[in-house]
Amino acid sequence: MKWDAWKYDAVKAPQIDAGRELIVLAKVRESDSILDLGCGTGKLTVELARLACRGSVVGLDPSREMLDKAREISTGAKNVRLVHAPVQAMNFSDEFDLVFSNSALQWVREQEDAMGRIYRSLKPGGRIAFQTPGNNFCKEFSDYTAASIKLLGLERFYAEWQSPWRFFNKEEFESLLSDSGFRALKVFYRDYRLKFPDAGAVLAWWASAGLRPYLEPLPEDEQRRFKAVYAEQFEANRTAKGIEFGFRRIFTLAEK
Repeated sequence: MKWDAWKYDAVKAPQIDAGRELIVLAKVRESDSILDLGCGTGKLTVELARLACRGSVVGLDPSREMLDKAREISTGAKNVRLVHAPVQAMNFSDEFDLVFSNSALQWVREQEDAMGRIYRSLKPGGRIAFQTPGNNFCKEFSDYTAASIKLLGLERFYAEWQSPWRFFNKEEFESLLSDSGFRALKVFYRDYRLKFPDAGAVLAWWASAGLRPYLEPLPEDEQRRFKAVYAEQFEANRTAKGIEFGFRRIFTLAEK
């Protein structure tokens, strides 16, 4: 799936705010060697590099478009190296003090394989710090997506559609990490109230990431109709404060 990295960077991005919380929880050290999995456009990669000023950061992402933007953002960071690859292809061994991943691992279907690769990439005593949307992370997203498809009679475009995501609840993710060898597990939910001024801002955010797999099968004219109906459903719930809805994330800390 091709990403529009410039559009992704331009919209309001609550996942970046959650990522900055994750950086604090990760307790980055000046000498850390860090792997930023699913580094995207590199905003957080650069922040990690500043903190690990005597260490190094490898930003890994499967999207060339995202990495092009990350190269632009990280130009002045001498301790950053960017790698074009999916997590399923990485073969690092005992190399990193910290594997960091913000709102990216949900795009990996082969989670068991990914966790094994992440575990092997860490030095003994190395840490992980992950943040992903939780299972059933946003009721409005699920309900309004399904309603838009039904209202517009678009079911035929999704007859063979498969979700690109894999979401977990807290207990499932704990089990996956434990089975992969991780210890000192801290896995917990954080519930957010996201606020946007209007439906246009909501749509811009969802269309930059979460809606992309649903828009991809549609012809251009049907994409426009889908987005209009989707936005209307959020607009119907606007108050004087704007548009608000809940979003659940899972934060994960553990050690090798």
